[in-house]
Amino acid sequence: MTEAVELLEQSVEQLSGDLEKDLNLIRGATQNPSDLIVRELLLEKGDGSEIRAAVLYIDGLAEKDIVHQCVILPLMQIDANAQVTLTYIENFVITASGIKRVNTLHESIAGLLYSNTLVLLDGSTDILLITSEGWEHRFVSNPTSEPIIRGPQDAFNEVLRTNTALIRRKIKDPKLVLFPIQIGTRTLTDGVIAYLQDVANPSIVNEVKRRLAKIETEGILDSGQLEDYLKDSPYSPFPQISSTERADKTAAAILEGKIVVLVDGTPFALTMPITFTEFLLATEDYYTNFWAATMIRWVRFLAMLMALMLPSIYIAITTFHQEMLPTELMLAIASNRSGIPFPAFSEALIMEISLELLREASLRLPGTMGQTVGIVGALVIGQAAVQANIVGPVLTIIVSFTAIGAFAIPNYNASLAIRLLRFPIMALAAVLGIFGIVFATGCILIHMIHLRSFGVSYLASLTPQSLQVVDDSVVLKKPAFALKYRPAFLGFKRHKP
Repeated sequence: MTEAVELLEQSVEQLSGDLEKDLNLIRGATQNPSDLIVRELLLEKGDGSEIRAAVLYIDGLAEKDIVHQCVILPLMQIDANAQVTLTYIENFVITASGIKRVNTLHESIAGLLYSNTLVLLDGSTDILLITSEGWEHRFVSNPTSEPIIRGPQDAFNEVLRTNTALIRRKIKDPKLVLFPIQIGTRTLTDGVIAYLQDVANPSIVNEVKRRLAKIETEGILDSGQLEDYLKDSPYSPFPQISSTERADKTAAAILEGKIVVLVDGTPFALTMPITFTEFLLATEDYYTNFWAATMIRWVRFLAMLMALMLPSIYIAITTFHQEMLPTELMLAIASNRSGIPFPAFSEALIMEISLELLREASLRLPGTMGQTVGIVGALVIGQAAVQANIVGPVLTIIVSFTAIGAFAIPNYNASLAIRLLRFPIMALAAVLGIFGIVFATGCILIHMIHLRSFGVSYLASLTPQSLQVVDDSVVLKKPAFALKYRPAFLGFKRHKP
């Protein structure tokens, strides 16, 4: 809501009924924009006289074909013998599907900004608000951030109603709740809270609604901005809310009893509550053989450990614990490092920072150019650094495996957290060796134990109450027909029918 609208709400809440005056009020409240289309008409009344009318809409928000075919054309073809009133126009003239009558300036401006078309009639203090959404948007396309080989290929786009329709196509249950929300005093961003009435935990649903209601901000442009408002621990490096652009993954989360928040203008849905192990699960696991899915989950878990601790282990062993390696391997590493002027920590830090710079540069460049810079840059810089005796070839291999491990983590936010924590662990390994790695790992685990996502323990999926309910975890994925239980940590309706 603009400041002009707020002022006009206080001074002129009710419309006057004078067409010219009301048009000037609407123009003034919207700062007389260039995209406000005003089409004035003269309608012939049954007694031979004429009455003025006006049709208003925002160019680019309203669908011109709807305005022309369902509003303007019917108005111009009104029966000359009819008694032209706003009620007559509402009931017998307008052919659009949605019509609402309002009588305040605030409601009129809000209708315009929500892509509706206004019909004003001289002498009437009411205005017709006609549904005519038709802004430009992306069509439903393949997911770009979460591609899979087998499975549904439809992804959310930036239109809220398209996204809710994709969910309803997959969950045709009348108990699917789409609770409307609106965030931002200026952007007035629409959204919905989606959950199953008879499955979701009511206390978690109420907590999500409470946190959303407490948000005080001028604007929300993406669901990612909501995460900081909704997190239990906003200063933690670990993501406590999952985001996805996949409609099937969102529907699966709702069926499990989770709550989903969708926001207009963004193709990513927020899922809550979550546990850390869910970031190691991929959508494709549920569309492939369960033996293969279980093996790949173990590989991802190993990849996460590699991305987190592999450079630190190299630093600790080469600096403090050479006796932990076989003699021949240690001699090979020492001979490769001969002539390198930096200690192991500085050597690893140089390579890790170079890798992060290349990764960031490849993301900011156009598609094909970014891929070329990433591949060629890594090869050229790595080979040149080895030949210049700045880093050793063994470290180059270790850093490469570290990067591959980070790429293997399905969730981007979780991968960022692992990449961030890698650096303090490297520093502790350079000072305390293996003891530094153990200390850092212990601190991370203690932090994760105390971490909560809407009251649910972050490591809840690793501590099941019974092995019988372990249907789907990071270490095991059962066949589809054997998945009988919802996650117990959600605290409601565990058994699946």
